[in-house]
Order: sequence, then C-alpha cells, then structure tokens
Amino acid sequence: MRAIFIAVGSELLDLDRADTNSLYVARRLREKGILMDMKVVVGDHMDNLSWIVKRACQRAQLVILSGGLGPTEDDITREAVAAALKKRLIFKEEIVAELEKVFKRRGITMPEINARQAFVIEGAEVIANPAGTAPGMYLDDGGCKVLLLPGPPNELIPIFEAVYEKYLAPASNYHIYSRTFKLTGISESETDARCADIYRKYRNPVTTILASPGVIELHFLGRSRNSPDDARRLTDELAEKVRARLADFIFAEKDMSLPEVIVEELQKRHLTLAVAESCSGGGLGQQITNVAGSSQVFLGGVIAYANSLKTGILGVREATLKKYGAVSEATAGEMAAGVRRLCRADIGLAITGIAGPDGETADKPLGLVCMHLSGENFDKGVRQIFSGSREVVKTRSIYCALNLVREYLNQLSADGKGPTGPSNEAPVTSDK
Repeated sequence: MRAIFIAVGSELLDLDRADTNSLYVARRLREKGILMDMKVVVGDHMDNLSWIVKRACQRAQLVILSGGLGPTEDDITREAVAAALKKRLIFKEEIVAELEKVFKRRGITMPEINARQAFVIEGAEVIANPAGTAPGMYLDDGGCKVLLLPGPPNELIPIFEAVYEKYLAPASNYHIYSRTFKLTGISESETDARCADIYRKYRNPVTTILASPGVIELHFLGRSRNSPDDARRLTDELAEKVRARLADFIFAEKDMSLPEVIVEELQKRHLTLAVAESCSGGGLGQQITNVAGSSQVFLGGVIAYANSLKTGILGVREATLKKYGAVSEATAGEMAAGVRRLCRADIGLAITGIAGPDGETADKPLGLVCMHLSGENFDKGVRQIFSGSREVVKTRSIYCALNLVREYLNQLSADGKGPTGPSNEAPVTSDK
C-alpha cells in the first residue's frame, strides 16, 4: 500500500511554519510496511485542494489529509474532498448534539458556526475527536482509502491511531525490517561514491542517505510479503555489504548522537575530557554537556576568542601566534595541550578557525578550521576548509573535533591506557 499525505493550511506556506504531522504519520505507517510516497502542502484554496486530492487518489491507495476541519470559512477540507470524490455532504444532527455537549462541559454555548463541523462526506465513517471539536472521517472509496484528520497534533494522533488499528494496519500485506548507520568524518558525496554500486542493485531493500552538518545517515528498509525473517535477511544482506565499505566512519547503529557515543565511550574507559574553543564559541562544550551523565567525564573548557586568552590562560606561545597565526595547526595543538594541562584532563580538544563571513586572508580562506586532540603520548591535528554559513562552519567544526575523539578512543586498548595503533604521531590532514 502506498500513501500520500496532504497538509492543509495557508499558514503552512509561510516561512516560519512547518508541517510536523506527516512525520508522525509516516513513522507509524512505515511500521506496517506502508510507505509514504509523497507529502504535499496546500493552502486554503478549494480548487487547488480538490485538484490535489483527486490526483492523489488516482495515484495512491491511501490519502491522508490534516487540517481544514474547523468551523471557519477557510476550513474547506470537507468540501474539497467531497468535490474531488464526487460525493455529497450530509448534515448529521447527532454531531451537532455532541458538539453542544462539549461546549456545555466548558460552560459556554456552542457558537452557531460550529454546526459546519456536522457535515460529513457521503459514505464516510465519523471518527470521534476526544480532544477537540473537529471529528475525523474515514472513507474507503474502492481503490483508495481517504482519512481526514484535524490539524492540531493532540487531536490528530488519537483519531489517526483509531483508524490505524482498525483499518490501516490490518490492510498491510508487508513485513518490514530496517537498519540505520550513522557516520561522521565523511561527506555525503563520498558516502555515495563508496557504496552506490552496491545499493543501486537492490530495489528491495530501499536505501536512503540523509545528510546534516557533520553527520550522514544511511537507512535501509526491507519489505517482504512472506515473513519478518525474510525482510530481515534482505536488509542485513545489503547493510553488511555497505558496512564493509564504511566501517571506519560508522559511529552508531541506533538512535544515538555522536556526543552521546563519545560520552558513553569515555565513561567506559574512565577518561576525562576538556576543550579549548575559539571560532566555535562554546558550541563544542554545549554539545557534550547536552548529554545526560557528561559530568562524569567532561571537566570543562575555555572559550579563548581573543589571542590574549590563548596565551594567558592556555599557554599558547607568542612566538607561535606570530609565526603561524591564531588559525593554524600549531596554535590548535598548543591550545589542546594547554587545556589538557590546565584542567588535568586525559584528553584536551581544541578548535580555532575562520567561521566567516569575514576574516579571511590570502592564505587563510573563509571556513578554514584547525582542530587538535592532545592525549597521553598522542597528538593529532586536522585542518579543514568547510563551506556554508557561519553556523554551518561552526557545526561542522564541532563534529569534526568530536570525530577526533572517536578515532582516538577506537585506538585505545580496552583499559584505556594507551593507543594500540603503530604510532602515536598522527599526521595533520587537509581537505580543501
């Protein structure tokens, strides 16, 4: 079964408003192997909405609409769906009676305009709304099932769940199984280049790549009409082939962020971390302290934006700043060593860079960031040039620095006493 979601409301077309109902609905549908092919936002315009509904019903087996079921003149979902399906609207006195009871419990008389909510599409089942006045409707129009839901999430969810359990879940004839890889230290394009030849051979499972600053997610969704084991087998087969290509970049296979993984691994090894930040302005420390339990491993940090703080607090040498500049591998290295020494931490982590939109020089472009990790008998620096806005550069810098910690911890022996790799001196890398 394929589904299309239609979010109704002119306010959703504004820049500061977003539809979130479709995310909830898509997740619940996917649990039963029902895939959402498309979601559309339509303003409060009768002809546009009717046109979209008509074509959605021709294309999908399930069409779900949210919003536009209120009592005001711009609530036209009932009328638009009826027109698209060539159905009548039937006035139900019993709905009016129920609405009057709702308002009476609130201690007020029902406004006359609310009687508009008693119009029901011919052949539709009315679904009671326990949290509001707009009832939902469910209609099986032969080749397509249509579900009308109110817009507020607290009203939409109980109505959707009632229809989901009664009609939608039993209608699904697929078993599904999904897996997820979360990656860092690699770009979206490089991820695709490394494994596209594998997943392009598979129509089932379906592979989806999601990219955000610093993190790439690979989602695999397998479906089978036969059994859950068959769906699992298909998904695992593809996922393990991809894992072989990307193992060095995978930091989680469950719903965990990179900071959560870092904190958990530091806790396992009984190691502590301190940070020195310049261009990231405290964002690195914030990401770490957002994780519950981080106080066990995170000692603190220094936001050394001015050079005077780099030298006065972190111990960066004036000669280093003069020769290499504040944004340099050498300065990042001395910042990391300085904060490690200052806080008496096992690991010192530093970021210094040019986040923009100004500050570039002939040899130091916008987006240039140097990150460095200082550990016991271990130093590693990374030099990167990140594209994007000031905030994007800062976010990518933070995740790149966290990835240094991840790589360092992966090299440690189980007791956390030292790297197991062949050398404690790692080269500075550059990605231009």
